[in-house]
Amino acid sequence: MIRVFKFGGALLKDAEGIERMVSIVEEFKCEPLVVVVSAIGKTTNALENLLLLAMTNDKNLASEYFSLKSFHINLIQSLPHVNHSELITEVEELFRDLWDALNNKNDNYYFAYDRIVSFGEKISGKIVATRLSAKKLIVEAFPAQTIIATNSNFTNASVDWKKTRYNISTYLFPLLHDGKIIVTEGFVGSNENGDTTTLGREGSDFTAAIIGTILKADEIVIWKDVPGLMNADPKLFDDAVKLDNISYHEAIELAFYGASVIHPKTIQPLQKNNLTLQVRSFWEPHTTPSLISDNTLEDDNVPKIIVKKNQTLLSISSRNMDFIGEENLFLIFKIFNKHKIHINLMQNSVISFSVCFNSDVKNQEVLMEALSKLFYVKYNTGLTLLTLRHYNKAFLAKHTSNKKVLLEQKNRTTAQFLGNF
Repeated sequence: MIRVFKFGGALLKDAEGIERMVSIVEEFKCEPLVVVVSAIGKTTNALENLLLLAMTNDKNLASEYFSLKSFHINLIQSLPHVNHSELITEVEELFRDLWDALNNKNDNYYFAYDRIVSFGEKISGKIVATRLSAKKLIVEAFPAQTIIATNSNFTNASVDWKKTRYNISTYLFPLLHDGKIIVTEGFVGSNENGDTTTLGREGSDFTAAIIGTILKADEIVIWKDVPGLMNADPKLFDDAVKLDNISYHEAIELAFYGASVIHPKTIQPLQKNNLTLQVRSFWEPHTTPSLISDNTLEDDNVPKIIVKKNQTLLSISSRNMDFIGEENLFLIFKIFNKHKIHINLMQNSVISFSVCFNSDVKNQEVLMEALSKLFYVKYNTGLTLLTLRHYNKAFLAKHTSNKKVLLEQKNRTTAQFLGNF
């Protein structure tokens, strides 16, 4: 029975989380197992900040770098049953490589992003594999760049399934057959030139789905710090409830609208191969998981709400009051695509086009500049986007009454509201 487990960075942020992960893995040590890990804690955010500081030659680069390094060293020192000095030496070597990358960055921001941000997963993989080995488990740390083949669309690379299938069949299958627990990084891949690529923010879920699909795994499990899939973020809503079953289609919809539990690309290979995805509680591993499968019977039983904060509303209109027709829309979408900004909500009128997207200081400024050369542009920042799925009147009223809404859209299954909430 082949299993693929994915552990997110929020679960591995401290020694307690890592020890919990060890106990879960140890329970399944007698069967083939692949462990996919994300960067620890908020490391990805910290690495993004380091890249920005490096790109702008900011004097705070060194202090922020050493702060991140110290966080990982302190974490290692808090772990039991490992050779601290040996592991610290190995992790310090990765940090030296990171420092070299920061000081010899490529002018292509997206290329540099993938090279630098991927260090989070590499460091996490090293720490997790070492801790598991200390429990006398037979562990093989296998670099994801060796198996996940992609194109060169840096920061959001597409998987080369033919090459990836060959790599996994050639390298992972024999290791699993030998009884080894494989630890690999999520989120990370490489192109045909060997350059580091990434699968999109929070892409470790997708890595688990890729590996699980090709291995034809019996279980693919995403471990979370919540009881399972929830109809709302329990950190924001006290009345959030667990969803026992949702369909592939519903999961894709929720992921597209911003539900943070599952990465949007994760579902497609599972659906194609009719594989069930489990979402399990990290802290209560023996409770019943949430299941994502072809079962559609419960999709509309419980209303769901997704909150995306830090949104920008951009209103675009012609400089000479012309209609915003297909030609103008083509130009607008081309600019958004060039700057790799995903649109969360859009609305078209006769003479204007409004879009909502995640605020990004660097890309947003460049985007505004490009659009302003062709159109009249105005914007609002600091907004919140609410998405309600399978809503009823009471649910709608509860979450939208007395709120200042700047933009809204509704259809039979989904309602979206953008404003100052």
